[in-house]
Parts: sequence; C-alpha cells; structure tokens
Amino acid sequence: MEYKLLGVGIPSRYSGVPTHGKKYTGTGNSVVVEQEVTPVTLTDHLAKTQNPETQKWALALINALFLKADNKKRKKIAESIQSKSIRTIILNNVIRRTTISAAVEGRYPTAPQVDAEMSHQLYVLQTLLFNLLEERKNTKADSTDQMTLNCIKELRRLAFDVDGHGDSLGKRQNYVKDYKKLGFRNHANPVDDFTLVPPGVLALDNMVYFAKHHQEEYTKVVLENTTRADDHDLPVAEASIEMTKVLCDVLKVGEPPTEDGRVYYPMLFTHEKPFEELFCICLQLLNKTWKEMRAAAADFSKVLLVAQEQITRTMDKCSDNFDRFKNHLWSLSYQELNKIWLRDRKSKEELESQAKPIVELRERLKPEILDLIKQQRLNYLVEGSRFYSRPGRKGERVWFCCLSPNHKVFYYGECDEINKPTIEQLKNKLAVVDIKRLLTGKECPHVKEKRKHNTASLAFSIQTEAEIEKDPLNFIALDQEAFNMWTDGINALIGNPMTSQLAQQELEMLLSMEIKIRLLDTEGIPIPKTPPPIPEEPPNYDFSCNGV
Repeated sequence: MEYKLLGVGIPSRYSGVPTHGKKYTGTGNSVVVEQEVTPVTLTDHLAKTQNPETQKWALALINALFLKADNKKRKKIAESIQSKSIRTIILNNVIRRTTISAAVEGRYPTAPQVDAEMSHQLYVLQTLLFNLLEERKNTKADSTDQMTLNCIKELRRLAFDVDGHGDSLGKRQNYVKDYKKLGFRNHANPVDDFTLVPPGVLALDNMVYFAKHHQEEYTKVVLENTTRADDHDLPVAEASIEMTKVLCDVLKVGEPPTEDGRVYYPMLFTHEKPFEELFCICLQLLNKTWKEMRAAAADFSKVLLVAQEQITRTMDKCSDNFDRFKNHLWSLSYQELNKIWLRDRKSKEELESQAKPIVELRERLKPEILDLIKQQRLNYLVEGSRFYSRPGRKGERVWFCCLSPNHKVFYYGECDEINKPTIEQLKNKLAVVDIKRLLTGKECPHVKEKRKHNTASLAFSIQTEAEIEKDPLNFIALDQEAFNMWTDGINALIGNPMTSQLAQQELEMLLSMEIKIRLLDTEGIPIPKTPPPIPEEPPNYDFSCNGV
C-alpha cells in the first residue's frame, strides 16, 4: 500500500481529505493538515460510521499525525486519545464492534476479530502510545531532584506510616531500615537504584502509581515481605525495577512499529494509565509466584522468568479487559505452568521423534544402549543374589547364586541371611554353555502345581540338556528388581532378548537421553521430517585445487 500524505502512515486513497477551500501546495501541507485535522475530529469517523474502510483510514490518519508530530505534540495527542470519551469510541466502535453479538449470547472471545489492516492500525496506535514512555525509561534519577526524593519518601510513608503519625517508629533514623524492608539495593540512598537505564525513573513512576492508586495492595505486598526471613523475602523495589524492564520488553517500548505488526491488546485501551495498571497486576503476580516457588534471594532471576512466561502466555490468550486478564493470570499458577511446560516438551519430543533423521539415529544407537544394559545386568549377576529355595513357606532357607567374572559359570549354594559367601565357598556350579532354556512364572515346575501362586511372578528356572528329564535349577527372587535383573542377564547370556519391563524402560530412557545430548547443538533449529534432497551430480568430476 502506498503512503504519501504527511509522508507516513496514510494510504494514497485518503489524500482527498476535505480542504475547506484551502489549496495544499509544497511542504506546508502537513502544517495545514495538523491545523484542520485533529484526533478529536477524526474520532467522529470512528463513532458515526459503521463503514470499516472509513474507520480504518481515520485510524491511519491519527497514526500519521502522531508520527509526524514532535514530542510535545505527541503528548497532547496521546492525552486526547487516552481520554475516556475517545477510548470508549475506539473500544465500542472499532475493537468490540464485531464481537457484540457474541457478548450478548454470553460468549466472550479471547480476542476481538478485526481484519488484518485494522489490527495493524490498532497495533501502530498502541505502539506509538507506549513509545512515549521511552523518555522516562532512558532517564536516570537525579539525587538532587527534590521531586524524586519526595516520591521515595512517599513510598516509605505509604508502606509503614499509613496513619500519618510522623516517621516510621517515630524516629527519622529508621529511614534506612525501612528502605531495606522496601527492597532497595542502596538503603542509604535509594535514588541510586533508579540510575540504571533502562528502566530509569519509569520504575519509580510505576511504584508511586501502585502505592497511591492501589495502596491496600501495595501495603500488603510490602508487609508480607517484611515478615519472612531475610533470605526469603521478595525485594519489592528491586522487583518493581525488574518488572518494569520485563513489561518494556513485552510491549516493546521504544521500538518503532513494523509494517507487518498485528498484535495489539484491547485491555490497554480500557484505561487512562494502562502501562501503570498492568505493572500493578504483574508486580502482585510476581509476589504470588515468589510464594508458590518458596523462593530465596538466589532464585530471583528464575522467579522473574517464570512471571514473564505467565504474563506473555496470559496476554496472548486473554487481553480484552484487566479484570479477566488478572483472573486468568492468577489461575496460571507456577504448578500449572510446570504442567504446561511438561506437555509442551513432550509434544515437541514426540513430534521430533517422528522425523526420519531421529528415527535413523535411534536405530543406530539402539545396539549400543542394549549392550550397555546387558553389561549392567551381567555385573549384577557377578555380584550375586540371595533366593528362596521353595515357594510359600515363611522362614524358608535362602541360598546364594552368582556368576563368575568371566561370565562362564554360575556358582551356588546355601548361605545365611547376613554374610555373603565367596565363590570358593559355593560348592555347586553350572556352566553357562549347558543352559538350554529359561522358564519363568507358572512355567516353572516348583510353582506350577502349587495351589497358591503368590510367588509365581518372582519364580524362574534354568533348564539344561541333562535336566530335561529332571528338575531344573529353581529360583524364587526376593523382589521384582532381582527377578528382572536375573532373567534379563540369563537371557543375554544364552543369546535371547531381554524382555523385562525394566529393560524396556531403561532402553527408552537411555535412548532419549543420548538423543537429547546429541541434539543439543540443534536447539531452536527445526528438524525436517525428511532429509533434504541430494543435489544433482555435476556434469564432470574434473576438479582442480590450485596451490595444493
């Protein structure tokens, strides 16, 4: 779309703005337009017409006037736009116009449905309004400025001296102690905390707004963090500074609007001071998340990141008014966010696991992992285990069996329940090469004919060629782990696959870990489901390398 009038933001088709008899010539056009066309007059086109095209161009012209104006005029335009009358017109006639029927029926969409171009114009207007905060964001606090000093004193007074009976605890020297409770880094001179830009004095503006317009909530947050242990209290002032930076990043304060931007938040048009209101809600959220995470001072950065994630997720889903935003934000607790992260991670892993390169990598790694599990099983057998000799008898004698270090012979014999016998003390042995078959569960002859099979799930038998007509070597493991380890180990020795559920779980876990480690360098890079095509062969292979 071509933009000509005023040099920015206005479609060329809108160049037919009424001139009231004046002829626009040369570079004075913008001055005449600024005098004749103001945001207040343009809002009539938003209020008195239902034509989306007219509303779109009227909003585009407001944005153009905003962009063309100097900083002083921009502030005046912003004051007009943020007045209750104009905000109501923008909300009811532009943003909510397409969702009135849904609201009447009791359905509240998470985001109003407006066309792409109107969304862009609303996004531009929102961006321009918030960019007026850039000056304060990049302004350092001045320790000689009396207004700044008064603001900090007011923060202390509203937190600890709400009845107005003099200084905290009646002593002026307790200021430093109170500033420490408020969470300032520099207790003696809190102004220094606002010399870092960004967010500069913008953070102080937000704190003062919170303390004056939401005094009960402000006092509650401060007092909650003065009753905890020193290491577990949330430094409110430091949290306010960092939260201001977070909101500046989320709302992209100071960044010019882009040509393809479409994201705007209707709730920010519902209040005269939307940035400050959003700050108040989000600082209370940070305090709530701090308690949920049972955080200490060392966890501050982690809690801040969690809060930022809660804010961005909620703004994307529910941003039509501040009340609904706060309710949804409160419902997205740290525990709930953890569940969402877990689901997202599993979905991502499942999606990536279906990609052909991952499938091929998995197949290449599988023999190595199985060999690792096999070695672990054999080491377990070498250590040896105790077994019951017969099923279903309390106080039954135990016996001991182990595998030789060279994995060729099983040694077994009687033992007590305390001392572990050595191979030399075990009188019986069985060569691994003589094993023909492994029986498990109810297949085993020592539990097959028993009426009660309470121990059948832990029973297994080793059958040799010579014992086909005799009783095999029978085992009853003391627990499920020993049963799994021994049956897997014996199967591995005789060349059978390891079939226990434990082996499958370990295989999946180790494969998953190995694949994640190998894919660390590809973090953030989408993995295609199919490999890229192989390029065509060159016409010849007469390559030459100069200087080699």
